[in-house]
Amino acid sequence: MLNERQRTEIQRLWARKVQQDSTGVPFSERHRNLAPASAEFLSALISGIGAKKIVEIGGSSGISTIALAAAAQQTQGRVVSLEIEPVRQAESKETIAKLGLSDFVDFRLGDAARTLPLSIDLEFVLIDCEKDDYIRFFDMLRLRSGAVVVADNVVSHRLAEYVAHVRSQPGSTSVTLPIGQGLELTRVSE
Repeated sequence: MLNERQRTEIQRLWARKVQQDSTGVPFSERHRNLAPASAEFLSALISGIGAKKIVEIGGSSGISTIALAAAAQQTQGRVVSLEIEPVRQAESKETIAKLGLSDFVDFRLGDAARTLPLSIDLEFVLIDCEKDDYIRFFDMLRLRSGAVVVADNVVSHRLAEYVAHVRSQPGSTSVTLPIGQGLELTRVSE
């Protein structure tokens, strides 16, 4: 669960995101972040299931990283944070350090397609990157039986193709949650 310092940082980052959206900052320059309600939910979920091997695909400037790292601190786990944009990741690193969560995050800069095949037995994954990559990255995941995968923006971006894809996986159970921009929560089993 998040503490007050972590919630304050999340609110600071969210306020900037909202301001960027409302003032017409070019999309490529915006800090695209997880909604605060989604961050709160994910931190509680990860803590509740006790996940230790955690990956986020698309950390942006850090809201999701704060939530996942706070949960990893509680489970004594570790987050691998994948981000392709160096400025956003640098800010996330700074915020995570300021919050004393650096020991729980391994930041990796670059294309997730190169890093994902190296991560095995994952217990929790957050997908929050370019929407065209959701299915491709989901299919690359090497998950432990019972793992949970959450994709953000499934309602706001109308990601019906992704939703249909994860729901068609043998042995998986998936539900869309009306939290933040819409989360698709998928539990995967063998």
